[in-house]
Amino acid sequence: VATIGAAVMLLQQDYKTVHRFMQLALSIQDTIGRAKSSKTVHLAQLFGLAWTLPISRCLPALGDGYVVGMQMGETVTAIWVLATQRVVLPILLGHPLAAIQRDCSKVLAQAEEVAQQDQALLVRCLWQLVINLSDPSTSNGTRLEGEVLNPRVHKSENENFHVTHYFSEAMLLLIFSDYEEAAQR
Repeated sequence: VATIGAAVMLLQQDYKTVHRFMQLALSIQDTIGRAKSSKTVHLAQLFGLAWTLPISRCLPALGDGYVVGMQMGETVTAIWVLATQRVVLPILLGHPLAAIQRDCSKVLAQAEEVAQQDQALLVRCLWQLVINLSDPSTSNGTRLEGEVLNPRVHKSENENFHVTHYFSEAMLLLIFSDYEEAAQR
């Protein structure tokens, strides 16, 4: 049900229907038990309820989704949920960069501990974004290169990484007022 809700969001952008689907998915999850609940929570909160409720109301539920995912052995989804809760949404909400940096290191350590290298790579990319935002005097503040994002990772075959990388660099270009270069991304 949450997957259908996410599809409605992506294809129709019908927020009222998406909200109903996501509430139904979470209700069914509560009724039948917690199997696969980290995936349901992630889809419901990120692709549905975050569009219909204040994002800050989604953060506690994501924390629950992470805990349940780890308990159920759903490490892939659990790390996605953790990265969303502790890194992605705080960046979008404008939380203090120093706090996000601390959380990046914790999420990265957790991803590496459970051998989720794709998520670890995305966290490294977002962490470098936060570092660049924290200190724009870096050698090239609008490029994601530096202490946590080693240039060798640019050769990754991970499509999610490339999307995150280009989005992050475009975000830096916009923030640092290089609109022409950002438009080319």
